[in-house]
Amino acid sequence: MKLYDRDAAQHLRRLLGRFTLAPVAYLPTPLDDCPHLSETLGGPRILIKRDDMTGLALGGNKARQFTYSLGPAIDQNCDYLIHGSDSQSNQSSQTAAAAARLGMKSITVVPRDHRSYPVSGNLLLNHLMAEQVIYTMPAAVEEEKKKVIKRLKSEGHRPYETSQDGAILRAVAYVDGMIELCEQLEVRGVTPKAIYTSSMTYTIVGLVVGLRALNACFSAVGFNYSVGNDQEMKERLAPLADECARTIGLDLTFTPDDFDVTCQFAKPDFGEPSGTSLKALRLVARTEGIILDPVYTSKAMDGLIHHIQENRFTKQDVVIFLHTGGIPALFAYGDEIFG
Repeated sequence: MKLYDRDAAQHLRRLLGRFTLAPVAYLPTPLDDCPHLSETLGGPRILIKRDDMTGLALGGNKARQFTYSLGPAIDQNCDYLIHGSDSQSNQSSQTAAAAARLGMKSITVVPRDHRSYPVSGNLLLNHLMAEQVIYTMPAAVEEEKKKVIKRLKSEGHRPYETSQDGAILRAVAYVDGMIELCEQLEVRGVTPKAIYTSSMTYTIVGLVVGLRALNACFSAVGFNYSVGNDQEMKERLAPLADECARTIGLDLTFTPDDFDVTCQFAKPDFGEPSGTSLKALRLVARTEGIILDPVYTSKAMDGLIHHIQENRFTKQDVVIFLHTGGIPALFAYGDEIFG
């Protein structure tokens, strides 16, 4: 079985070559074999794609995404990067780190939620790197961001908000990432059955578009980290995949059926680990010395383990697990991990 189409990869590289790239990630990331984890689970050969090692503020998928999504910020000579989310947001700390790397300044808006004290994890990184950390009530984060952006513009600055501005380019980055992965697999002579990842939106969109564009022989499986409805998620992702393809210049269209995604392992809630996800975190740490985060990648690994236990794979199969990072938040969950 042909792993992927080399001619399609060359064409895709030419299309991607017209985008401005921000030098904020160390790429390519490693692809690690995990024999002890595979043996313990009695399932397929598992390889972990280490996007937790992208190098920016302890790594993560946002650094890869920012290589493309911050291109417009460079083109527009922006001088501030803005982000606001929960207090342990990986994207907030990666935004602050990217701003520092690019010679910009950053402002982070943080809610006074139950992970904001004591200051640790991603919030600590924000205090180290951002020019300003603004605290507000959880329901007021979006409004506070708008105020910050309005104020900066009135002062003659050029702010760029890393969630909304250039958002679809975050998916484009993972289209590029699939070329990188296929080339690594080709060198090793490995043909996987699937790639598994934690994603609500842009990472899984990039994987699905990239694998289709490359005519790859394996599929992507996405685990949402926020409680929701599987079909609604698929219907939300399909038009974004169309937008991603159009942005690149690909003549491809997508339907909800093109997405193998589930919210099944997101419980109990966004930002809260489950008992089985913490077991998955400990298992990977103790078998491979690889650290997952407690609320994103550990839930995706929980899902992969569940699928292995359902006998979806043979011992001869190969599965890729995309590690999207989130390590800093681990230090804000000590009570849950050891409680």
